[in-house]
Amino acid sequence: MTLIEVVVAVSLMLIIFLGFFGAYAASATLVQSIASRTNASALIASTIEDVRGLPYASVGTVSGTPSGVLVSTESRLVNNIPYTLRTVVTYKDDEANGVGENDYKVVKVEASWNIRGFSHSMSAVTYVAP
Repeated sequence: MTLIEVVVAVSLMLIIFLGFFGAYAASATLVQSIASRTNASALIASTIEDVRGLPYASVGTVSGTPSGVLVSTESRLVNNIPYTLRTVVTYKDDEANGVGENDYKVVKVEASWNIRGFSHSMSAVTYVAP
């Protein structure tokens, strides 16, 4: 085996292994991204279920309008990823009924987090009627 054959063989093996490593790194990043979105979705769903379990008068944020027992911003750590949950509660007027301005409440829960220097967020909305 000549030196040229060895250099060519090593070069080909290097190219193949770098390709495998790139695919592995990309799949690891994708798995982490999917896991973080799943965690965020679970946090949002849990918060919304907590809201749905509250009496109508308690649905609101502390020191907010409407006032209630919900925290407007909180931080949670899930699988070593810090999430920021933001809850916003507003009144909604249903013009079709023609009665009053504050017919029901709209609750929006947003989760935001950072992975590898990139910001991500997702949110969900629910409606609460008296």
